[in-house]
Amino acid sequence: MNRKKVVLVAGVFPPGIGGMQSYYYNLSKHTKHEITVLAPAYPGSEAFDGQQSFRTVRGAFMRNERAHILSWGRLFRHVRKMMVEEPDVTVYGYVLIGIIGLLFRVFGKRRYVISTHGMDMLMFRRFIGLNQIVKLILVHADGVLTNSIFTRKLVEDYGVDPSRIRLVHPGVEAVFDQRSANVELIRRHGLEDKYVILSVGRLVTRKGQDRVIEAMPEILKHIPNAVYVIVGDGPDRARLEHIVQVNGVSDAVIFIGSISGSESLNDYYNMADQFIMVCRELEKGDAEGFGIVYLEAASAGVPVIAGRSGGALEAVLDGVTGLLVNPDSHTEIIESVLQLAQDHALRDRLITAGYKRAKTGFQYEVLAEIFDQYVEELCASPRANNSKLVRKRPRMKQDIR
Repeated sequence: MNRKKVVLVAGVFPPGIGGMQSYYYNLSKHTKHEITVLAPAYPGSEAFDGQQSFRTVRGAFMRNERAHILSWGRLFRHVRKMMVEEPDVTVYGYVLIGIIGLLFRVFGKRRYVISTHGMDMLMFRRFIGLNQIVKLILVHADGVLTNSIFTRKLVEDYGVDPSRIRLVHPGVEAVFDQRSANVELIRRHGLEDKYVILSVGRLVTRKGQDRVIEAMPEILKHIPNAVYVIVGDGPDRARLEHIVQVNGVSDAVIFIGSISGSESLNDYYNMADQFIMVCRELEKGDAEGFGIVYLEAASAGVPVIAGRSGGALEAVLDGVTGLLVNPDSHTEIIESVLQLAQDHALRDRLITAGYKRAKTGFQYEVLAEIFDQYVEELCASPRANNSKLVRKRPRMKQDIR
């Protein structure tokens, strides 16, 4: 392999917690290219960075893991410093900060790639001005990474040449695997002799924890010892707690909150009898781009239920590796939970197929090879002509540094 110099401008990154953080970290960890990550600072960043094999540059250019208007100048200056090292390609991990890549593309002939995740392709469509900016960023990028076929179609809707788009799914970290249940964890949460239904994810409306809570009264009629365990935190927590009270299921719903470390999360998967996240697409353009938690659960030998929306249709193969339901149908949610609890042959079949798929096609060593090949192909191709964007570009003595 012809090793290239890659800069990843990551809007989110560990030690922050989340699917995108894991995605960018593992691509950086497993790529064979020389990668430098430009990432926001977090508490504990210095200790985390010291344990990695790749270089990370931290900057105070994000607020709550989002670029805000007062930070654009600082972020631009950070990227400009990285350009001095003359990377072969720069990958922008959030579509709007790709405007910086577009500027360096036009005035400095620097190659850039935009990494997309689904929601970022939907959230700006309601705003004409921002939508046009997103289109410019995508159309003039040398390449676009997508995390699912769902996201790829959204990118193509912007008029991006399909030949410049590459699909690199999120992967499952090796730590997620089948283990004996953690007895101490079960005792801590009072889950002895309980039938554990588990969700893992940020507490936001699209994840569908509300629909499962609303289904719990009927589920409890058939599975009296059922408990719905919710791992994660977010802005929807107060609303979800209110739904618990309204439905009278306080004794059957446990909010764990945020936990740190994949090792601990694997313990939660391994104490679950089934996993559920009935994600749905919202009118405001909020959708699940993929849903790696389904494959994490499958890696731990847990059967899964997903909402039939967004990229979840790729993460879970209906009737093969899990069950897909209408996320707005309490009846389908209840029936699927009961089916997994009662149909042991189906349960075993889904567990076996789900585990095999997660452990073969969704390991980061494999996915990083796709990323590496894509980078090589981009660097081997001639830079695209920017004449359609800037008709008359002044001659420059040297590239922007």
